[in-house]
Amino acid sequence: MTAAPRAGKAVAPCRPDWRLAAQLLANGEPLATVAKTLGCSRSQLSRKRNHDPLFQDLIEEFRQMGPEERLARLRHAVHRAIDLAVANQNVRVVLWLAERLKLLTPADERTPADELREMLSGLSPEELCEFESLGASD
Repeated sequence: MTAAPRAGKAVAPCRPDWRLAAQLLANGEPLATVAKTLGCSRSQLSRKRNHDPLFQDLIEEFRQMGPEERLARLRHAVHRAIDLAVANQNVRVVLWLAERLKLLTPADERTPADELREMLSGLSPEELCEFESLGASD
């Protein structure tokens, strides 16, 4: 027997992402897996699937969608999520994005410009003239 919730502590209602549920169901995921992913009961998801015509239409729409359109929608959703995270000043997302765009160089890594400067500083004056003449011959 489960304990009754304490007075004053309301349990947050389950608010599943029905769009995600429709996508997963359209891709052939089992009902139980989709329910677990959404954090809702199988019966709640089953009722939605069997009795909600809009949800049924959404599932069918995702079934009819081609891979290019799915990728375009996914790309758009990712852009929206990143924009929202950056707008909310989510530091982890901003740093991840900067790293992926190669905007940051870790302290223990040298940039190509640093390596070139070091290489050029080790050349003799004659070697440096020869190196500079290679660029002038183009």
